[in-house]
Amino acid sequence: MTFSAKNSKFLENSDKHLQIKNVLYKIAISVTLVFLIVLMFPRTESYLYDYKVGTIWTSNDLIAPFSFPIFKDKEQYEKEVNEAKEKVNPVFVFDEKKIDMVEDSLKIMLGIFNNVASRNSELDSSILAKLPLLQDDENVKLIKKIYNYDFIENEIKKILREVYANGILNIPKEKIKRNNIAVRKGVFEEILPVERFWDFEQALKYADVELSKKFDTPKYRELFHNLISHLLQPNIVFDQEETDKLILTAVENVPRTVGFVQQNEKIISKHERITSDVKLKLESLTKIQSEKGDEKGALSKLIGNILHTALILLLFGVYLFLFRKRVFHNNKKLILISIVILIQVFFAYLSLKFNTDISVQYLIFLPASAMLLTIIYDSRLAFFGSVVMAFLVAAVRGNDYELALIMLVAATLAAYTVRNIKQRTQIFRSMVFIFSGLALSVLAFGLERSDSFSNIAQNLGLVLINSIFSPILTYGLLIFFEKSFNVTTDLTLMELTDPNHPLLKLLRESTPGTYHHSMVLGNLAEAAAFAINANPILAKVGAYYHDIGKTTKPEYFIENEFQKKNKHQRLTPRMSARIIIAHVKDGIELAREYGLPEEVIAFIPEHHGTTRLSYFYDRALKQAAARKSKNEVNEADYRYPGPKPQSKETAIVMLADIVEAFTRSLPDLTAPRLESAIDERIKMRFIEGELDECNLTLKDLTKIKEAFLNVLIGTYHQRIQYPQKEEKEKILEVAQGSQEPKTEENVQPQSIETLTGSDENTKENK
Repeated sequence: MTFSAKNSKFLENSDKHLQIKNVLYKIAISVTLVFLIVLMFPRTESYLYDYKVGTIWTSNDLIAPFSFPIFKDKEQYEKEVNEAKEKVNPVFVFDEKKIDMVEDSLKIMLGIFNNVASRNSELDSSILAKLPLLQDDENVKLIKKIYNYDFIENEIKKILREVYANGILNIPKEKIKRNNIAVRKGVFEEILPVERFWDFEQALKYADVELSKKFDTPKYRELFHNLISHLLQPNIVFDQEETDKLILTAVENVPRTVGFVQQNEKIISKHERITSDVKLKLESLTKIQSEKGDEKGALSKLIGNILHTALILLLFGVYLFLFRKRVFHNNKKLILISIVILIQVFFAYLSLKFNTDISVQYLIFLPASAMLLTIIYDSRLAFFGSVVMAFLVAAVRGNDYELALIMLVAATLAAYTVRNIKQRTQIFRSMVFIFSGLALSVLAFGLERSDSFSNIAQNLGLVLINSIFSPILTYGLLIFFEKSFNVTTDLTLMELTDPNHPLLKLLRESTPGTYHHSMVLGNLAEAAAFAINANPILAKVGAYYHDIGKTTKPEYFIENEFQKKNKHQRLTPRMSARIIIAHVKDGIELAREYGLPEEVIAFIPEHHGTTRLSYFYDRALKQAAARKSKNEVNEADYRYPGPKPQSKETAIVMLADIVEAFTRSLPDLTAPRLESAIDERIKMRFIEGELDECNLTLKDLTKIKEAFLNVLIGTYHQRIQYPQKEEKEKILEVAQGSQEPKTEENVQPQSIETLTGSDENTKENK
């Protein structure tokens, strides 16, 4: 007893620890999400007012709280700054002494040439290093043939003086973007056209023309060309520092403001249309208020952003807690939803970073997130999530709730198009619906603001891009989430219904009886799930794979016994029960080996719950009584380990399993007898408490019974006899009269509806 008490206390403490840990995880996810969203709120502007040209001011009259200047529109100011920069002429400095330096260098070089001509010995290496011309033997031979150096010096000087009189720029003309330049000579500055001067290439070409006039021999022309090329240096030099100073002065002279608003001056009246002038005043007031804000103001703004974000997310959290508890209690699913939300908020953040006239906010792909949430979860969660994301996008964009409505319309239509998706390619049919929703909304607001036709057409073009890329983004992100988070979507489940799936092929080949049973069960489960608004695809797939563990020992299950020999006849009841129960464990291992989703694996243990193998248990009791054995038969050895069904879908498969097995063995089927059999099997599982942990109501059980009956009548229509009224009453009397006596272990009401007085009392009676 002491050990049991300690063990119970340990388990209780362990559960509390897990609950605390789970709560802390949720808090961490929430805080992280709020923090990341707040980081993307605009930092430089306050967005105190929601204004757009053409819209109506719905607030009270706005009076200037203080005097402030009216700043120019940002784009207009930048345009004027660029124009001012372009008017600045590049500054060049004229070097008057450059021609004298070049002539002195010419005189020295010709002196060296003369010295070379009068010597027969080899030239000094130091001279060769300074004058590359002398490294060529042909040039040395030509120099030695020159006899009149004074003539050559005078002719070359004439050419150099003409070149320098025109002026040589130190940068190519094509790199000078202005037509005029400012040439400074000492303290004087003169604005001259660029074409008035030569760059180095032009100066050299002029020198070549003059050399061809003065020297007939090509080799001498080439020699003197190389000499002049070596001597030429620019005398009009670009001054980057002085140019930058002029540009800075020009930019500073561009006025930032276009007017002034006095304190207590009315900026705009209630119900007045916002014009471009009013918009400038509102933007200027916002800017001044932001700049005047101190640390306390910045802190209050941060707190406001946090509360703004938290309130929007709180709505979603309450919805999940009340109506989607399985999502709320699954931290992995909460992280996935948080990532989907962050993607859209990040798109809104990026749209603020583009400084353009284009309405880039229409390229926020919120319909993609709506489709993702619909495919992964359901359309209702997707709609509520779309509302939350639309509000967050609007908040990040400065409370642009016009955009929120536009995106919400498109997201709703997008979610609708994929709510019953069967194939991945169906994602792309949503393009038309997304475009319709966005286009109609953009058109409505555009006409309301009296936008120009060109502006509306431009916005419709952006909407078209959104409608094309949203499905593409959905397709890619869906694959990513399925792989990264092991998400099981209806698309994944539909792929598991393929008869060529390796596990279904194994089931069909090794256990044909079980395979047929599973297919019939799939039809029953799907119809019942439709009837009670559960997930029909999940129920169908769960039914297909619920008995795959039987493939390990197929001969021990009656539906696969094609010979008269029964292997259980040679086994003890306890051993038979162990073999039968083991198929659950084998099925789970096989399912994980083939990579089935956990949602599907749950059907393998839960469709049996904790039910008892009554046949083998009763047989064990009889054998023990016949032997007068003192060893007590342990009932736990004859029960499945569970757990009981945790969802509507697994509960449906449990009921379908027992109904199909029982009705298949009934002889002389009639419609009333079939209905009575279905009713009894469902009541039996209800009374045993196997349905206590799922959220099925008695109303659901009635609908499930009706769905089973319709499917089975269609399945066994050739066997069923439909009696006349008198025969039907007689059959019912016989069926009621042959019921087993009511005992403590075998109490079965006459119908599902009589389990309680009404469906409203379901939970209390259960």
